[in-house]
Amino acid sequence: MKNFIKITYLIALSLLAFSCSNNSSSNSSGSTTTPQYAYVTDGTDLKIIDIATPTAPAFVSSIAVNTSYFVSVSPDVAYVAQYDAIEPYLSLIDISNPTIPNVSVEIQKDNTLAFSLISDMFMINNVAYLTDFYRGLHVVDVANFNFSSQVNLGGDAMSLTKVQNELFVIDQANGLYAYDITTPGTPVTTGVANNTDVDTSSYADTPIGQYHTWVETDGTFIFVANTNDKKIKQFDAATLTLVNEVSIEGYPTAFALHNGVAFVTMKPSLNAPLQTSYDGVRMYDLSTLSLYDITALNRTSGIALNGDYAYVTDADGLHIYDISNNDFELESSLAIGFGNFIALGE
Repeated sequence: MKNFIKITYLIALSLLAFSCSNNSSSNSSGSTTTPQYAYVTDGTDLKIIDIATPTAPAFVSSIAVNTSYFVSVSPDVAYVAQYDAIEPYLSLIDISNPTIPNVSVEIQKDNTLAFSLISDMFMINNVAYLTDFYRGLHVVDVANFNFSSQVNLGGDAMSLTKVQNELFVIDQANGLYAYDITTPGTPVTTGVANNTDVDTSSYADTPIGQYHTWVETDGTFIFVANTNDKKIKQFDAATLTLVNEVSIEGYPTAFALHNGVAFVTMKPSLNAPLQTSYDGVRMYDLSTLSLYDITALNRTSGIALNGDYAYVTDADGLHIYDISNNDFELESSLAIGFGNFIALGE
């Protein structure tokens, strides 16, 4: 019990520093802070890349984090989710000195606490919300150092975002569903849902990773990147009525909005039924969902955005694009091997 309390306390202190710009704490939707580093998971390690000069990224260091896939960052901490059942649920990596990162805390997978496989994160003041592929939505009360059990019991909770006082969550039970979080840490179902137009399937990737549907917001509308029907869909935030949609011709692996533009990465899988897909990154005008530009890559997995740049990972490494003209102009590539997911930090 003492160890659990100590670990919970350390998590709480670390989660206080979460820096979320829009959806996940990975800042995938861009931020106002100029990033110094990119943090990339590859299924074996967490890699740290100096991106202060987008035309000349440089490898800094790496640390072993077995079966690493999802990553988000806050000052001095990288939060790395691990895929295999015998690996930790979440590893907190001390990145205060990027040249010598080290594991500070490991949170184990635990059925009694309903921890299985993280799919997305969102932090609001002193409350962290985590979606879990197999255990629904978790609420972490960091003010009182308390992990609550899952809120929704549908399982396959995939992604989440927030508009004003409503948290929008995609889960298998309800599709796209709204919670009132006027009282932080106490989500209350609103009855607003759409389980017709939102894909709630998830699929394992090979060898490490998970396909699922993503949700983001521009502050007015809700945008969903669907898996099975390969579409971006736009919803009215008040009613979750479908407003517009566009085919993306692939299975999304990451999704982000930035400055009125939607970015989606996608790739095929060796696992059925996802063998056929566009492989690369696309950008769409949010106001019309019309295609701006497209770039083919090799097993494209992650994207993070900041200012005029998009940072994209694939099987060959990290690619940095100037997106200031609503197209992909390659600034540089760094051959660091497979990138599973990416987050930016100072």
